[in-house]
Amino acid sequence: MVAQIQFIKGVIENTLPIVKLTRSKNRQTGTATFVFIKPEIFFLEELNAEPITGMHLLWDTKEIISQDIQIIFKNGQPFLLKIICVFKNSTEWFNFLNFMNSYSKETGLFFSES
Repeated sequence: MVAQIQFIKGVIENTLPIVKLTRSKNRQTGTATFVFIKPEIFFLEELNAEPITGMHLLWDTKEIISQDIQIIFKNGQPFLLKIICVFKNSTEWFNFLNFMNSYSKETGLFFSES
């Protein structure tokens, strides 16, 4: 399986996110904040009745799910989707980095330090 992001099971999101990472001083925990500007999921007519209840990060046989989702509207229309993933231990952080490595190879998404 290729690395992919889904908001509704079976529907691949092709819009690339902006991803911001934070990590604790002891390097055991961290967060990833995903921001999608005008994601495709907002414009798929056949899915308008389906609620967005989570973000699924899928790769190989693994999955990370986050249900911390915020939809931001502009002029009465959904505009931005913000999701926060919290990693509570080094194993979760390592799995996330594995996903991001696979996802970046698939999509061309790259990392730059602030």
